[in-house]
Amino acid sequence: MKKYKFGVLGAGNMGTAIAEGAVRAGRFAPEQVLMFNRSEEKRAAHAAKGYAVTGDYTEVYAESEIVLLAVKPQNFDEILPNLAKYEGEKPLVVSIAAGITFAKLEGALGADTAMIRVMPNTPLMLGEGATQLVKNAAATDKQLSELCELFNTMGVTVTFEQENMLNEVIPYAGSAPAYLYAYADAFVQSAKQHGINEDDALTLICQTMIGSAKMLLRRDKTPAELIRAVCSPGGTTIEGMKVLEDRDLYGIVSEACDKCIKRAYELG
Repeated sequence: MKKYKFGVLGAGNMGTAIAEGAVRAGRFAPEQVLMFNRSEEKRAAHAAKGYAVTGDYTEVYAESEIVLLAVKPQNFDEILPNLAKYEGEKPLVVSIAAGITFAKLEGALGADTAMIRVMPNTPLMLGEGATQLVKNAAATDKQLSELCELFNTMGVTVTFEQENMLNEVIPYAGSAPAYLYAYADAFVQSAKQHGINEDDALTLICQTMIGSAKMLLRRDKTPAELIRAVCSPGGTTIEGMKVLEDRDLYGIVSEACDKCIKRAYELG
């Protein structure tokens, strides 16, 4: 019998956000969550919120029913051999580390260890994440379904049957926030050149991105149809669209995504 329902091995920003999201959703009580962080200051901050804390990451693996591996990928070579020494009942291992494959995890912890790889993006920290999941052969459909339910409380989820799809999807969720921030910043910098206050410009573009996303999510019109609805013939919008078409926006985005996917395969 495990002492804790959920353990976070690496309670940094993302690991903490996932734990706090689970608690807010009523999945676990704070005292059922064990948080590991090497920083004594951060452990104290977690303890002040009612979480159990530890400075020994092997305790998280030994005492938790579900273990979230949220340390940086470069730290896995240090932690996996120590986790592999544990001989008791194995937890469900949930990894959010990009590039750390099932092959690497199973090579250390055993192919009989139930594992689910999860790729959240940073908006999850606001409860607006887009998370992708895939399980290994040892994990059950029920375990995958229950984890999807957990992450659905922090945004939306998509599951895949093949592990390689986590690489294929990375530019469209994991990396996409950076690309959208760049697009927003380009608008803000342009607005400043036309005498618009930076804060006002950011407010306008952010709300426009939110509203546009909601229009897309209605799914009653395709992106192309929505573009045409804004582009009145002879109007202002169509002039800007001509520039984007002439500069091959779609080709630029496609190349950026291809480069992102290629690097994902190189890393993992």
